[in-house]
Amino acid sequence: MRYNSYETSEGKGFVLFIVIVLLAIFGFHACTTSVAQGNTHVETVTICGKESVQRGEHGHEYRVYTSGSTYVVKDFFGSEGSRFNSADTYGKLQIGKTYVIKSFGYRVPWASSFWNITEITQTDRKPTGTRG
Repeated sequence: MRYNSYETSEGKGFVLFIVIVLLAIFGFHACTTSVAQGNTHVETVTICGKESVQRGEHGHEYRVYTSGSTYVVKDFFGSEGSRFNSADTYGKLQIGKTYVIKSFGYRVPWASSFWNITEITQTDRKPTGTRG
């Protein structure tokens, strides 16, 4: 069986194009996450509530309402680290308990942008905020 060199080089070009597009998409996402990871936040809060909020047709996000701020728990990857077990972190948070929450990102209310929780530690310290 003979292969036409034009067809195989065209196929290789298409595969290369797809790889470049995928790398660009993941690279852009990692870059924006890396920028957000540079803006860290630490707060001692009491968990007032939590829920899974529908975001579009196929997505959702885990929201955590506290005595201080509203947070999300999302998977991420960037230059400062990554997490792919957001459901486990979300599940460990208990309503009524107080935690030291480490997070990153930006809180932009009109854009529904929230701090992303990276680390939780249960504590007996007095929480900040007045909600709850």
